Amino acid sequence: MDDLHFLNDGSYEIDSGAYCGIVPKVLWSKYFNDNDNKLRITTNIPFIKINNKNILIDSGIGNNFSERFIKNFKPNKNNDIEKQLEDHDIKNIDFIIQSHMHFDHSGHIFSKNKIFNNTYIILQEKELNAFKKPNDFTRGSYIKNRINKKMVLLNGSKRINSKINVIFTSGHTEGHEVIIFAINSKKYIYGGDLFPSAFHIKPYYLTAIDSYPLNSLKMKKKLLNKIIKEKILIIFNHDNENVLCEVYGTVEKPLINKIDIDKYY
Repeated sequence: MDDLHFLNDGSYEIDSGAYCGIVPKVLWSKYFNDNDNKLRITTNIPFIKINNKNILIDSGIGNNFSERFIKNFKPNKNNDIEKQLEDHDIKNIDFIIQSHMHFDHSGHIFSKNKIFNNTYIILQEKELNAFKKPNDFTRGSYIKNRINKKMVLLNGSKRINSKINVIFTSGHTEGHEVIIFAINSKKYIYGGDLFPSAFHIKPYYLTAIDSYPLNSLKMKKKLLNKIIKEKILIIFNHDNENVLCEVYGTVEKPLINKIDIDKYY
């Protein structure tokens, strides 16, 4: 039977301006409480079982931090997806589908835990290249590391199987993608960092670290139209309070209703 669980890989601090972009503080402060111009954000990770395959969508912040990383981002690892997978008696992960390779989304693909011994990593080839050869703007968002996992590289939007699609968006990064999947007659979208939180549901609310903000804006509008029309539930990967929501309203003025995720366990 297909299944869905929401895991969490801890939290870290990010600069308020980096997360909220050009949105004035008078607006974003209604949603967030900053501390010394920093916000603490979480890492929500969907685990799905489809066609007897165990799949993670993104792989969190990981647990291998340098002293510099700890000083800059102050990670809190009260939660770790490896322990949560073990608690769910999951013996192996077949696939990890990466929305992109920023450090807070790719941490556990570098894990040596045996649960990942035979894992395939699915991502856009453009994103792999961006990870391997970051430029002056993107360098701070990628942590240099060697990928020892097997790879499935994509070039554009792709149907992974009968229940999972990825849509190539670019925007936030060179090879950013979002993941749409169906579980028990319901459709879900994991928006990666085009929609990191409920605050960012508005098409113009972008992070300051989007590599191609005009692409982000275009794709957010396109995706919002699809989400609203098809009643797709959205998963926010960095939202401390709103993990899963339904979206209604219009593309220009989208609204959300929070869904209690406890019923999915």
